[in-house]
Amino acid sequence: MKKMKRMAALILSCALAAVCPVMGSQAEEDTRKAFVFGDYVGDVDPASGAYAWVGMRIGVMESLFKLDDSMTVQKNLVDDYSVSDDGLVWTIKLRDNVQFQSGNPMDADAVKASLERTCSMQSRAESELDIASMEADGNVLTITTKKPNPVLPNCLCDPYSGIVDVKSIGDDGDATVGTGPFKLVEYVENERMELDAFDDYWAGKPASKHVTIRSISDLDASSMALQNKELDACYGLSYDARDLFDGTPGFKISQAATSRVYKVYFNLEHEFTGDPNFRKAVGMAIDKSSYAQVLVNGAGTPAKTSFPEVTPFAEKTDVSAVPDFDMDGAKALLEESGYIDTDGDGILEKDGQKVSIQIITYGRTGLPQTGQALQSALQQLGVETSFEQLDSTEDRGRAGTYDLSVYAEVTLPTGDPYSYLMNNFGTDGIQNFGKYSNAEVDELLDQLAMEFDVDKRNELAAQIDGIVLSDNSICNIFHLNMYMAMKDTVVGLDQSPVDYYHITYQTCVEE
Repeated sequence: MKKMKRMAALILSCALAAVCPVMGSQAEEDTRKAFVFGDYVGDVDPASGAYAWVGMRIGVMESLFKLDDSMTVQKNLVDDYSVSDDGLVWTIKLRDNVQFQSGNPMDADAVKASLERTCSMQSRAESELDIASMEADGNVLTITTKKPNPVLPNCLCDPYSGIVDVKSIGDDGDATVGTGPFKLVEYVENERMELDAFDDYWAGKPASKHVTIRSISDLDASSMALQNKELDACYGLSYDARDLFDGTPGFKISQAATSRVYKVYFNLEHEFTGDPNFRKAVGMAIDKSSYAQVLVNGAGTPAKTSFPEVTPFAEKTDVSAVPDFDMDGAKALLEESGYIDTDGDGILEKDGQKVSIQIITYGRTGLPQTGQALQSALQQLGVETSFEQLDSTEDRGRAGTYDLSVYAEVTLPTGDPYSYLMNNFGTDGIQNFGKYSNAEVDELLDQLAMEFDVDKRNELAAQIDGIVLSDNSICNIFHLNMYMAMKDTVVGLDQSPVDYYHITYQTCVEE
């Protein structure tokens, strides 16, 4: 969606789809209620990049496969699928009678066009799907990959794989029509989105006749709006606000542990952060338990590995080189490494140069507080530290104009560890903002990319994570529990560990 206010045109087919069903000569009254939800407002187009997940979260877009609460791949818009013995050819039979919100059928030709468009626009999708060719025959889509891709179904869960109706794309080039239970009818940038029920949705008629998504850019205002019941539910509130709704009459929360990790990554090309002993000392100065308890109101689980403890990757990862919190030990390590305050001004020097570090982060709940806590900890070590909060850190990350970045990232976006490990720690990874490069890791990533055996995949992922952690190239702080607060009369709205799925066709207020 272009960066401007605009209203999606309500075409005749959209209007007709919202009309009450007819029995005999009289139309039945539509008694369904509207639903108002506080969430992120952004581009619903799956190919849009940073906001690809918005359309899936609000029930406009869907992918061929989806992840269940155990992060296991399940069929969604698919009836059946198989892969050839050489691991190159995937045959996918689509569900019958699935329509786009435009009324056009979702057949193999439509899915092929959607995936081709996304791969042409999104480098991560093109890289991870790794499609050599596709063939469409009725409701059967055949995907041939360039090399064996054992996680293709996982990748087809990712929000970038949301299926759009390419035939309905307007002159502005934005894809706003999907197969989900709600269709976008109005979008006001940074303010709200208006959705009408799509009554021909394949899984059943939506329980709400209309959904309004209101921006949560002002968390205090959003919390107040929910308390005043101007919102039916809200996602993304501060963790301080959690106690306002948990156990409070008239409200309830839905909470789930996720693979979203709060971490520090280092610019390995800068002088001080390029020193592994300096990075280790930073890790030793971070009191992970306190950060998890205080900064997100107890909703964090202290972490050493990149993946939650319940996963087999974490269980197998060697974390012996990951330091525990030890402020005195951090000071001693820096002194042993030549970081000394020679002029008594409280600031360490190395080779005659003042040790000055810049921390950057962005406004996601808990990140600014984590950055400020880290700033305080580094100052205790004698490191001159500045702190800057940005709207987004990705441009600075790519440009390398930072020292430390406090960042939050989902490590299992498709239920499989490969994409996170490759994107963040492969030499050419598109999220490798720290410029990490390790020949052994690259070789193991190549093996992981080709391995179909699940147990062997787990072992390789654990080995890669262990090597990265032993280099102290990142410092994982805690894994986050996400929650939604809502009226106690809300049904069909549950926090998913995957954090891609919010509004469903069952979401409504029962009053």
